[in-house]
Amino acid sequence: MGLFFASMGVFIYFFVIVYIDFIRAKERNQFVDFDVKTISAGDYAVEFDINEKSYDKFKQEYFLDTNPMSEMAQFKQYV
Repeated sequence: MGLFFASMGVFIYFFVIVYIDFIRAKERNQFVDFDVKTISAGDYAVEFDINEKSYDKFKQEYFLDTNPMSEMAQFKQYV
């Protein structure tokens, strides 16, 4: 009788482990689907190199300390 209960315990343990792994894999796939369906501008980044002369020209001619916009916002308008 003890062998029966021990076998049932092992079977239930393995069943629960497999079920939890299945749920975790299913949720991971649903998250990927949600992430793909909700693409936003934050998913993209643009990087480009500028030479030092261009930045110095911006600082000397276009950047205003009195402007309420940040330096990067002013640079974005300059570019």
